[in-house]
Amino acid sequence: MATSSNYTTRQIAQQNMNTSMNQSLSIYVGNLSFNTIEEDLKRFFNDNCGNVKRVRIIYDNNTRQSRGFGFVYFNTIEAFNDALQLQNCQLDGRELRIAPAETKNSSTPSSSSSSSSTNTTTNTNAAANVTSSVVPQTTNRSRTQVVHCKKSNYDVYIGRPSDWGNPFVIGKDGDRADVIRKYRSWIMRQPDLLARAKNELRGQRIACWCKPEACHGDVLAEIADADEIKQS
Repeated sequence: MATSSNYTTRQIAQQNMNTSMNQSLSIYVGNLSFNTIEEDLKRFFNDNCGNVKRVRIIYDNNTRQSRGFGFVYFNTIEAFNDALQLQNCQLDGRELRIAPAETKNSSTPSSSSSSSSTNTTTNTNAAANVTSSVVPQTTNRSRTQVVHCKKSNYDVYIGRPSDWGNPFVIGKDGDRADVIRKYRSWIMRQPDLLARAKNELRGQRIACWCKPEACHGDVLAEIADADEIKQS
C-alpha cells in the first residue's frame, strides 16, 4: 500500500509540474493592430514558430474593441523561445512587442471563479511588465489627439511616407497654412481615406513631425471625430 501511495504522490507531483510548465510557455504580445484578430495572431506564430496551443486577444469590456495586446500559449519550450526572437517583427503593419508572460505558481483552483481570478492577475502583471509605450493607450479616449512622433507615445503614424502623409510641402507648395488648406481640399476628394480615417484614426493618438505647430494631422483628427463628413 505504501508503494502505491508513493506512486500516486509522484504522479500528482509530475502532473502539477507539467501544468506549471505549460502555463509558463506563454508570451505577451503588444502593439497589435486593432484589426488583428485571434486567427491572424495564431497563424502568424504558427507560421514562424509552430506548436501554438492557443491565443487570446484582450478586448475592452464596454466597446469590445481590441486593446492592442494579447497572449500566445505554446506546447513546447522550443516554440516559446523562437517566439521571443520575433520582437519587432511586423504583423498587419505594426511592430510587435513581445515578452514572456508572467505566471504565478499556485495550487489547482477549486472553482472556475478562482481560475478566472488567477488568469486576470497573470494578464495584468504581464502587461504591467512592458513599458507604457508598448501598449497602445486607447481605452476611454473620446477625441483624436495629434502628437509629435518623437516626443509622445502614439498609435498611428500619419507623416510621410504613410498613406496619411501630406503630399503638399512647405516652401514648394506655399506656407504652412497653404499646405494645410490644400491637404484639406485634397483629402475631401479621397472617399477611401475619409472612410479609413473614421475607422482607423478615431480616438487614437496620431503622430507626425509638426506638433505643436499646426499641421495636416489637425485635419485628420477633425475628420476622424466628425459625426458626418461633407465631401467636396
